[in-house]
Amino acid sequence: MDAVNIDLRLKPADKFILDNGVEVYAVNAGAEDVLSLEWIFFAGNWQEEQNLVAATASFLLRNGTSEKSAYQINDHFEYYGAYLNRACYNETASITLHCLTKHVRELLPVVKELITDSVMPQEELDIYKQNMKQRLKVSLKKSDFVASRLIDVYLYGAQHPYGKYSRAEDFDVLNREQLVDFYKTYYQHGKLSLICSQEITP
Repeated sequence: MDAVNIDLRLKPADKFILDNGVEVYAVNAGAEDVLSLEWIFFAGNWQEEQNLVAATASFLLRNGTSEKSAYQINDHFEYYGAYLNRACYNETASITLHCLTKHVRELLPVVKELITDSVMPQEELDIYKQNMKQRLKVSLKKSDFVASRLIDVYLYGAQHPYGKYSRAEDFDVLNREQLVDFYKTYYQHGKLSLICSQEITP
């Protein structure tokens, strides 16, 4: 089939603005008893002052609050058959929740906890740094990984947020204080939008 002949029509999204100013985009797109929620923060690589701070803060969001350990958080979402993911991009970072609609009331308070009360535990940061350095070491032996990094550098420059790439020494200099400051600025007090899709009730 010729791609130019595809008639792609996206379902329209309803837009709401919450009392706190957060924009919500809702796409009622299914009859199944499932729900997808995505919190999008302006907390990507563009906002960081040091390489890897944004990505590390994003990863550690679900690795401990003042009330729950990483294990307790993961166990809670698994108990309800939910999937919680976080991702960091060049300009934004996101938290995505996929769950059965009937369980959303049990899950939302914990997502709120991650957004407002994540503590970025030092022991979790140490484990993350060790794992990521090992993963980087393996990835650097793959030609496609190395080529992808070089393309971005040649296109944007090594100092541009789109051209930066991770090095082992970048992980070594990460510290918890930087992550907490970034988290407070761009998650607790930052701007965000929310996308809801699947079965949405009033």
